[in-house]
Amino acid sequence: MSKNNNDNNLPPRKCKSEAQKRAIRRSYAIKAAKEKKEPSKVTDQSKTPKTFPTEFPFWARLKISKHRTTLVIDEDKAMDKKKKKLVDGYVHREATHSENSDYEEIMPNPDPTDSDPMYLKRPQKLPKRLFSPHNKDLSMPEHLKQRYDKNNYKDDKTDK
Repeated sequence: MSKNNNDNNLPPRKCKSEAQKRAIRRSYAIKAAKEKKEPSKVTDQSKTPKTFPTEFPFWARLKISKHRTTLVIDEDKAMDKKKKKLVDGYVHREATHSENSDYEEIMPNPDPTDSDPMYLKRPQKLPKRLFSPHNKDLSMPEHLKQRYDKNNYKDDKTDK
């Protein structure tokens, strides 16, 4: 057997200069120090996932293509194309910057950093699995709150 033959059948590594060895050791030490610090940051943010608000209407993201902004206005059964049956879902109106005669303009714009006007498309029903909480704090125009607030009380059965 020769000296160069090892378990992996790879040639032995050549020794680097002392300066290279110190630089490699230092880079590994820096990586290890960063890995020790990062888990504490991750636990603060990712351990507390955002949840949906309990009252309608609220802003959410559609998990379909580009995670578009949408206004969730009610809960209802929706056809899940994947499962081919009715499942719990949300009634929503997608927000867009495209002007169209069918779309309703939102005044004032919910996103204060955005100067372009926003429009709401017609209501649609989609399964709840296709929605995620919105990552921005968008304001809710008062006229939309008043219009869709009734959806919070539709299941209340009061005898009068």
